[in-house]
Amino acid sequence: MNFDLNEDQRLLRDLVERFVADHYDPIRRLSYIAEPWGFSRQGWRILAETGLLALPFSEEHGGLGGGAVELITVAEALGRGVATEPVLPVILTAASLVDRGASDATKAQLLPRIIAGESLPALAHLEPGARFLATKPQTRVLRRDGQIRIDGAKSCVMGGGYADILLVTAREENGTPGVYLVDASADGMTRTDYRLVDGSVASDILFRDVPAILLPQGQAALEGVLDQARLAIVAELIGLMGHMFDATVDYVKTRQQFGQPIGRFQAVQHRLADGYAMVELSRSQLYRAAAQNPGTAEAHAAVVGAKAYISGCAMKIAEEAVQLHGGIGTTEELMVGQAFKRTMLLAALLGDADWDLRHYVQLTAAA
Repeated sequence: MNFDLNEDQRLLRDLVERFVADHYDPIRRLSYIAEPWGFSRQGWRILAETGLLALPFSEEHGGLGGGAVELITVAEALGRGVATEPVLPVILTAASLVDRGASDATKAQLLPRIIAGESLPALAHLEPGARFLATKPQTRVLRRDGQIRIDGAKSCVMGGGYADILLVTAREENGTPGVYLVDASADGMTRTDYRLVDGSVASDILFRDVPAILLPQGQAALEGVLDQARLAIVAELIGLMGHMFDATVDYVKTRQQFGQPIGRFQAVQHRLADGYAMVELSRSQLYRAAAQNPGTAEAHAAVVGAKAYISGCAMKIAEEAVQLHGGIGTTEELMVGQAFKRTMLLAALLGDADWDLRHYVQLTAAA
């Protein structure tokens, strides 16, 4: 099989790599995280100007119509640079749900502003007491006088602190689930903002009789969007793994112990060989998942299986990188330490390795 990128895909990868090279180093990245939104607004504007924010959206609404290969190419390049821009929660999750689930009028109203970097939506899906994913949301839909109201609680809303639009999963009185559009400035919401382990912004949000609009195809599109997010997560993890592994290989050539670089010790070489194998095997799992026909049961199982395997490998690579760097590997002054924290978050997002593995077993057993 030919896994080489075509010319357009190579140009896309080079564009992201140039952006990362021009704007990122350990100190500047810490300054971005220290900003109120947890990322550089200037960097976000640059991504909008280059057209990258339009990547996954349909062409009829101003998008580029990028597929799985383009998506993983961008996500891996952002991961290798340990970028802070919220492409995953804003563009590949929340905005993609608008693109796939909203009415044409709503798309025409929202997508141009999102592509221009002016609007930042967030998906409010996780709930207190539900492990990873709320398959049956407890947030309720109340219908009074022809109006839709939302009542309930959502936890770990990534980007909730700066979002102007919220996409909220909730259920009707008869138990029918759906996705609803909520103005983030509407009355009746109580928001608690905090930082995640990698420095990004998240929120817990209480909804009390908050007005909302139903996304007609939101529930039907939700699982496909979550699979796209999972694919982006594992692609970013591949980039993070590559960054940490390469940095570790370089470091063991210079760190001295017993009068020689520790990279000369056979035990260290064995560990690096194992790490190289994990990176390459993880990449194969990523390509296998990306090659599936989107929206099929086979694609869903492949994405979940890839996330289970790659999340576990990414944590092992991260732990090895920190250990072989010694105490400096835990510091934020070194990019490896920052990459470790980002890996911790992504490996547990939408399900950790154990949860995903159990899910994968259930899917393949049913098949």
